[in-house]
Amino acid sequence: MKTKQVLAVMITSLFLLYGYSSNEDNNQGSGLASKSSTLAKSASGPNGSSVIHQEYLQAQEEVLATFGAIAQSIIAGAGNGYGTGSDPLDENEFIDQLISFHDYDGYTFTEFNYDFNGVGHSYTAAENEANERTLFGTMVNPGGVQKFAAMPNSLKVAVYYGNVANLTFISDFELKMNPDNLDEITTINNLITLLFVKTKGKWKLVHEHHSPKEVVASTEGTTSYPSEPADLSSKAQQEVLATFGAIGASIMENSGTGPDNMDELISFHAYGPKFTEFNYDGEGNGYSFNSEENETNERDFFGNNKVTQFAAKANTVNIVVYHENVANVTFISDFVVDIKDGPEGYKVNNLITLLFVKTKGEWKLVHEHHSPENLPLI
Repeated sequence: MKTKQVLAVMITSLFLLYGYSSNEDNNQGSGLASKSSTLAKSASGPNGSSVIHQEYLQAQEEVLATFGAIAQSIIAGAGNGYGTGSDPLDENEFIDQLISFHDYDGYTFTEFNYDFNGVGHSYTAAENEANERTLFGTMVNPGGVQKFAAMPNSLKVAVYYGNVANLTFISDFELKMNPDNLDEITTINNLITLLFVKTKGKWKLVHEHHSPKEVVASTEGTTSYPSEPADLSSKAQQEVLATFGAIGASIMENSGTGPDNMDELISFHAYGPKFTEFNYDGEGNGYSFNSEENETNERDFFGNNKVTQFAAKANTVNIVVYHENVANVTFISDFVVDIKDGPEGYKVNNLITLLFVKTKGEWKLVHEHHSPENLPLI
């Protein structure tokens, strides 16, 4: 069964709109964060930015409608061919529809996902399209989508400025993928971040981050990286990069000096009901965290452990800015940490998605998704 779960990590566009609450996180039983956090009042209190906390209900409805159309494309197209119309024997209009919900041209499309061996990769637009056509069009058996749902209370839609939407949930899928055993069910429980941008009146996918809820050991293979650095020359990209650098500098200066000395780091977050984080405990179990839990976790980890290197692996930093006021930062970390009462020189190599929103002239964190480069945690 573990082999099947590793294969299932390849799932990319994983959508269903039944049995969820768009206003709650699935935080029960995390065992990582307490509820006693003192949140940064400037971000989460009554004086917080209305842009950050505004719900944009109509936009949420539009995103969920798009989400439902994507789900129907996957269900109808499963196992019926690769698509594209280039070969009459391989036509699949529903998989072509699935691909049409992505914006591969207008923005730099990014994806973090895992191969069949449990090794994390950064995928380009062309690779994302090939992966989705192969998985849903050819690997899932015809009619093989048996269950396509989110875990209870895990689905959340956060809209910013009415034109960028971050959809997060923990999948609860059951697929038939074995042509030799049509009754065999593959269960897929992934932490999923899907970023949508509204362009010319339509919501399109521009970023995906998928990671297993419970990590299993990698078998073989190495992570693939971009061959060249991304172009980060625009004014907005430089602003975000400067903020990212300030976060790193704060961690390097203050880590290991105690949880109470992490106020500067916490100030880079815009906490509130829309804030979400996906991350893992030391045993490789993934969870969804809210504002309080994120603050507690960051104060505890960075306050008690000394970070001796805060860096990204070569060519992995990418910053994509949407409508000048929302930015998605993706990179593969190359951190080194001296663990309190534990090993020194502990390497942290994670696939990391950080979503920033500009408010009152400053870029603030509103979502984080961290997952290990190789499984289990390094």
